[in-house]
Amino acid sequence: MRPDQFFYPDTFTFNSSTYYGQRDSSKGRLYIPIESDLCPFNIGDIIVQKMVDRERLFEVLDYEVQISLEAGCPGYSHLAVLIVKALDVKEKPKQITTHLTFNGAINAGGDFQAGNDNSITKNITIQQLHDAIEHCNDPEVKSLWQKLLENPTFASIASILAKSALGQ
Repeated sequence: MRPDQFFYPDTFTFNSSTYYGQRDSSKGRLYIPIESDLCPFNIGDIIVQKMVDRERLFEVLDYEVQISLEAGCPGYSHLAVLIVKALDVKEKPKQITTHLTFNGAINAGGDFQAGNDNSITKNITIQQLHDAIEHCNDPEVKSLWQKLLENPTFASIASILAKSALGQ
């Protein structure tokens, strides 16, 4: 005997047997009345939903058996609640989020922001950077700065930027 079509309008096939039930796509669940507390479905099983001219495949991720009180389905004393994943749905690409953490002491106010998606932009000239490096007492920083200034790629990029700044 078929369960009431109003309560269980969907048709499913599993192991050559036809089952009637209801699909709740918002929760990713199938509700299928069964005759006993022995669930015919297991984790990893594939269930086919039959529609007019096509089929949808669902993989069982988890399940539980509940007492149904035979509401809308005389002769079916239990309800298999299946948590499923539709196999014909393409997963949305996951957004890659990069987190950078900078820990520094705050000695004075100004330019401090906390939270997500905040940014502070400061612009300095190459001359200001050069002067700051020359006044520092770190020989490694001075050595790296000198290597950068002598690098032909850096020199060509700097000259192109200078020409564009001058409007040439």
